[in-house]
Amino acid sequence: MLFNYTDRDTLLEADWEKDATYKWGIPLHPLGEINTIDYVMQAQGNLQDMRARTRGIFLQLATSGFVSYLFVYNVITAALTTLRRPRALSNWCCLIQAISGIGYVTMALMLNVPGGTTCRQSVWYSGSAIVLSSVCVSITLLQRAYLAHGRSKRLLFFGIVLLLPQPLTAFIMWTSPTFMVPSIGCYVFYPHYFPWVKLAVDAPINTLFSIAFITVVYQQYRRFGSAAWAQLVRNGIQTMCTIALANLICMICVSFEVLGLYSEMFFAFDWILVSTLLARHCKAMSALTTEPNPEPGNNADESFSLIVTMTGMDHAHTSVATVPRRHLSSYYIALR
Repeated sequence: MLFNYTDRDTLLEADWEKDATYKWGIPLHPLGEINTIDYVMQAQGNLQDMRARTRGIFLQLATSGFVSYLFVYNVITAALTTLRRPRALSNWCCLIQAISGIGYVTMALMLNVPGGTTCRQSVWYSGSAIVLSSVCVSITLLQRAYLAHGRSKRLLFFGIVLLLPQPLTAFIMWTSPTFMVPSIGCYVFYPHYFPWVKLAVDAPINTLFSIAFITVVYQQYRRFGSAAWAQLVRNGIQTMCTIALANLICMICVSFEVLGLYSEMFFAFDWILVSTLLARHCKAMSALTTEPNPEPGNNADESFSLIVTMTGMDHAHTSVATVPRRHLSSYYIALR
């Protein structure tokens, strides 16, 4: 059975630190300092054990192949969007987090190459890359809310405070024992509370600033009632709800070990889904800014064009709340 239940608490010996080496004061499990090739070769003479270890390698390779396709797609999408609007902060955030995903796939593949990366090195990179991805998403959402609310200093300060705990998830992964496990491959023995910590770090800022941005956009939609505003509302709500729901479902699945020891894959699923959503959002925002120039005097179209352009961070010194309505048309033409 592929997803047979194994109590994770039985994987780690009570006295494993006796044989551990230390790096920066962090104990390193001996089975975490090898790659999958070395791990399989250690099982020579035990056919059943070798098969179990090989099965874990093939599963991780298949997962890495699927993940690499998605991250390559996200990189291409983000690169094209960034070339189209190189001064948009959200596009660069999208590109950076997609590139970090390519790095994750590379590390995972190198884990299966003779002389390649070790299990611990792959996990440490993954922990850092996951934090980088979360920060990129949070910065994008914070930037949208900040500009939409007239460059609110209070909102910016609150957002920075919420960003500060982000490295905590990487710290927990770095200090958690990492080692090879039969039928699984590389495994990080994270504390039981870790999924809830990650959810508590990611969910509030993603949800709060998505709501802050959507509130302003929805008010404009109620005021003007145009299809353009409706499209912006739909895009924002879909992005916010899906990211928040993905965070919640994936962390619950990890906490309750829905797939047994394989449940740690939900960390990667959450990362991939959020990365894809961010790429999709940046592409949609870029498409909205390429709409034809509004006719002078059309306040709904002018305001819409401005808020879309402004939340792309092309001109961060201005915001919708600080531009007089009589100057919206001329300002929009200048942005073009």
